[in-house]
This record gives sequence, structure tokens and C-alpha cells, in this order.
Amino acid sequence: RSMKLNPSTSVSHRRGFALALVLGVVIVLAIIVTGLWQASAPGWEQSNLERARFQAQILSESGANLAAHPNVQPGDPVLRQDFGDGRLIEVRVTTEGGRILINEIENELIHETVQELFILWGLDANQAAIAADSLADWVDSNSEARPNGAENTYYAQLEYPDFPPNESFSSIEQMLYVNGMDAVAKRQPLWRDYFTLYGDGMIDVNAAPADLLQAFFQVSQSAALNLTITRDGPDGVPGTFDDEPLPDENAAQSALGVSSAEWSEKSGRITLEGSLRRIESIGVVGDHSVKQVILSEVTGEGRDQEVNQVARIVE
Repeated sequence: RSMKLNPSTSVSHRRGFALALVLGVVIVLAIIVTGLWQASAPGWEQSNLERARFQAQILSESGANLAAHPNVQPGDPVLRQDFGDGRLIEVRVTTEGGRILINEIENELIHETVQELFILWGLDANQAAIAADSLADWVDSNSEARPNGAENTYYAQLEYPDFPPNESFSSIEQMLYVNGMDAVAKRQPLWRDYFTLYGDGMIDVNAAPADLLQAFFQVSQSAALNLTITRDGPDGVPGTFDDEPLPDENAAQSALGVSSAEWSEKSGRITLEGSLRRIESIGVVGDHSVKQVILSEVTGEGRDQEVNQVARIVE
């Protein structure tokens, strides 16, 4: 005898199957959506990071452009703008004369200054002499090593037969290849802030840090600090609104306690206003910041003034 299905039971089974199918599809879709979200979340975070960095770069550009105007002086209120929503522009204007022109290391006075600076940073006299002489050997035009320096024979043993190139440094980072600079970098992680590839080689007394002044003028630490504390104002930072630059060489000489004879010996390397303007512009968006350094020359006077950019560095 054949069995007949109850129509209501058949419909119920079909509805149950359809509901199970829908639930299955929903679960699969949920898994897919969750997977896509997990996969794309890092991308969204990266996008936010890139957006913040881009905005910080725009702010940095804006600050640099403001400071590049020939009528804007160091410490001008326009060089610091806090928008109150995590966005900030802060610009410092000094001169490149606050750094040592490393490609003039062959000059006796510059060589002595570099060697003394290394000693102030904690190197012993021998280590300082090795680094300073090797720097000079790197840029000179001959293959004869200085008493504590290094020429091709030394570097060839280290499998660097092309060192030294006997030409000017093309970047500050290149200094790390020089014999003895590893010891310098270990003692002073901020050593890069003391050297430059640009400018006329003059030491700007209104821009150089205390230890560089101490090394250059061969004065005590207290004498060098006495000058910078007076010059940099309450915030202790050169190139800001509260600076009190030394007005003339007599004031600088008096602050350092240097004799007229000693000052005269070094006067050819001294300036109170470096010829190359250094603009350090920082744009901040939340926890992200971009720093740009622009070196420029200001020529002419009045309406004929022109600002010529020499170099731009983004950090």
C-alpha cells in the first residue's frame, strides 16, 4: 500500500530547510564581512597615519614659506601657531654658521676645533686625534696619511679599497665611514647637529651651541654657557622670540672672556650673523610631526631683497 505525505508536513519541512539555508548564508556572510574588516582595518589605520603625516607636511611647508620671507626675523610671533586641535606650526630661524663646515677640516683652526669638540664629548686625546686626522685625510687631495689619520692602506685592509675618495663629503652621513667616527657617534648621538656641508665656514657666535664655542675659542664651559644663556633668552633655544643676540664683537669677546690677541687670531672665522639662513619648520598633527630644514641666502636690500634657496631637507 502506498504512503501519502501530509501536505502540511511537506510545507513545514520546506520552510525549515529554507530557514536553515538562510541562517547558513547569514553566517557565511558574517564570516566573510568579519574577515574583510579584519583584513582592511590595518589599511584604514595606515590611511589615517598617511593622512596625518600629509597634513603635518603641509603645515611644515606653510611654516617654512612664512619664514622664507626676507622681512620675517627670528622669533617673529607668526612663526609659532597653535590651532588648538592638535595642529601646530613651530619654526626656528638661525644661521648655518652654528655648525662646522666639515669640508674645511683641513684648515688648522677648524681641525683643532673638531678635535677639541670630540674631547669635550668624552673621547680621549688619542681617539679624538684619530677621528679628526682621518676626517682631514678623507677630503684632502693626497694619499699621505696624517700622524693619526687614515688613507687607502688602512681602508683597503677593511675591504674598502675606494676609501678615502680624497674629495669633499657629499653628505653628513658619509662621515660615519671615516676611521674613528664610530667612537664619536657612540659618545655623542647628536653629532650630526654640529656639522654642515653648506655656508662660508664662519662660526656664528649668535648661533653656535655652547660646546662648539668652548672648543673653538678654547674657553671654559662656564664662559661658553654664560654667553649662550644671555644670547638665547629664558627658553634657552636660539632662533626664538626671546633671543637677545650679541650686538657686536666686543660684547661677544667680553662674554667669553677672550683676550684681544686671541680674538684677533680667530677673527677671520668669526661672525655675528651667518650669511646662510637656516629655517627649521615643524608641522604637528596629533602625535605625528614632519620637520623641514631649508637653507637660503638673502641678497639685496629693501624691495630688491631676494631669497635664494640653497638646500631643502625633510626629516
